[in-house]
Amino acid sequence: MSATFNPQVDLSWRGSPAPLSMRRLGDNREPLRRLYFLDFPLLLLSVGLLTWVLPTDTMLAVSSFVGAGVGLYSLWEIVIRRGPIRFAHFFCVANTVGYGFGALNSWLTISRGTMSLADFFNRDTAAVSHAMAAVLISSGILYALGEIYETPIFGTNFRLKLDNRAAAFVFFGTALIIVGYATGSMGYMGVNAIGNGGHVSVLAGLLGWLFPTLFAFTALTFLEWPKGMLKSSIGLMLAMQFVLTVPTGRRSIVYYIMMALIAARFSSFRPSWSFLRKAVYASILAGVIAIGVVAFFYLRYAAWGKRKATLLDRISLAIDLYESGNTAKANQGLQQNLQKRTFVLGYLSDLLDASMRMKPGYGINALHEFQLVVPSAFWEDKGAVLYSEESIANTQFNFAYKDEANSLYTAGAIDFGFWGMIFYPILIWMLFRGMAEIVRVNSPEMVSTIIILALLYNSLITEAGLWVHLLAVRDSILFSAFSFKPQPQTGAFHP
Repeated sequence: MSATFNPQVDLSWRGSPAPLSMRRLGDNREPLRRLYFLDFPLLLLSVGLLTWVLPTDTMLAVSSFVGAGVGLYSLWEIVIRRGPIRFAHFFCVANTVGYGFGALNSWLTISRGTMSLADFFNRDTAAVSHAMAAVLISSGILYALGEIYETPIFGTNFRLKLDNRAAAFVFFGTALIIVGYATGSMGYMGVNAIGNGGHVSVLAGLLGWLFPTLFAFTALTFLEWPKGMLKSSIGLMLAMQFVLTVPTGRRSIVYYIMMALIAARFSSFRPSWSFLRKAVYASILAGVIAIGVVAFFYLRYAAWGKRKATLLDRISLAIDLYESGNTAKANQGLQQNLQKRTFVLGYLSDLLDASMRMKPGYGINALHEFQLVVPSAFWEDKGAVLYSEESIANTQFNFAYKDEANSLYTAGAIDFGFWGMIFYPILIWMLFRGMAEIVRVNSPEMVSTIIILALLYNSLITEAGLWVHLLAVRDSILFSAFSFKPQPQTGAFHP
């Protein structure tokens, strides 16, 4: 696969940051740099500090609104306006939208009378407000650091010119996903572990890393491919992949679609649609996402209480439920789930509050999560350390958690409290950016693009623990190792 570009306007991946006039798509260049270097950081820091000082239910709503607004605007800049792509800003979007919009959604939709949102979830209002404040402060710092020190990952006019190898990758990848479901390597909620040890097969590990990127790459290929039978076949593969995405979870559906929209910017597809036509297509896309979300919830609801139900069992039960017409309770359950499940701030607030009153782990959790990504082939007794982040939190802070919303913030809070929430995202951002630079230098352009899309997907996930991010780096190293091919210092990523 080869890439075409205009070397006169493409941004460099390395060296000093590109000139200011080249760091923005469009004519109005200066406001974007100021927005991410100064305006957004100051807004997030000021609201975060105010919420920390005045930890009330009202300030929780205000801080959640500000975080969600900043994150959604950043996402709109990247996806719709094709603004610069930076890992730092992806991490900020994941946390401000994931925690901020999630808390705001619950705050606005849950009927709780005079109770505060924290009281409704049996938590302390001050602790929850402090957690949201810490999210804003951490994100404000990362926004500024990313704008100052990270050059955009892809050049402004970076395009991929696709050949038959791209189509082969789409068909082979889709077949591999089907094989994964057929062999049980994938199923309900995604990748399946082998037995009770928590191990995953080589195929399951590969599919867990590849599937999100495959979906995005297939969307890119479909848009770029000329009209004809093969384009229609690629479109069919894209539709099949979407159907295969549904059992993996609601968040996966949203993330996959988001990555497909981001990958679409690497094509030559530039429609000059009217506003009405854009609104129609946006409505269709929202409808498709909604259908996928409802279908997944039916898979979950229909087999409620049947822990050993296979994916085929769930599909059969969901179809029976739909055909019976008795869907009122299921629809009500979906509505309540969408109101409450988005509040992922509770677990983080408990950890942060506990770290302020008790001794944190001082790296114990980070060491354990690093051990989790060591391949079992190199560690015969690895099964002995396959326990969760919650187990460490329970031991350190006397909790009794089983399954909570893990993230970089929760990992940092366990180890170093507030300062862990500040530094863990920065460290992982630096690791991801360094990994992107390594694969850019040492891998062919197609391979490096696939790996970077996988890392971008991982950085966009809110509920991804430290070990998930480390696993993404490990898998990226393994994937690039099989295609090691040093490139000359000219190419699609250089000016």
